[in-house]
Amino acid sequence: MEGGCHCGAIRFKATKDPFWVGACYCLDCRKISGAPYTIFAGYDVYALQLLRGTPKNYSSSLKASRSFCVACSSPFSYSYKASPDRLFIPIGVFDDANIFKPEEHIWVSQKLACVAIDDDLEQRKE
Repeated sequence: MEGGCHCGAIRFKATKDPFWVGACYCLDCRKISGAPYTIFAGYDVYALQLLRGTPKNYSSSLKASRSFCVACSSPFSYSYKASPDRLFIPIGVFDDANIFKPEEHIWVSQKLACVAIDDDLEQRKE
């Protein structure tokens, strides 16, 4: 599975299936994406290979780091500082995001009222 940023400066390949796929409704993800929620695919870092470019990393909170393309600002990854060997990639940057099937919804305590969840997947408050 390959993907990249909007401008093409960053290209990557996932060599294994994700260990987790879920939709996050937290305020931080909303602010970063500009969308009401983001669906992420979680990978061990060894399962991801950068083919072109280097994302810019920054500390987005006390517990998390994020990265993005410096040329077009596309988000690239999210990671917990306590688990830097795992990256969560927003599925929208993959060339074919239709292959991903969310397993759960997280941070629904911060979900916007205008967003309806219409499936039977687990919904975690945080």
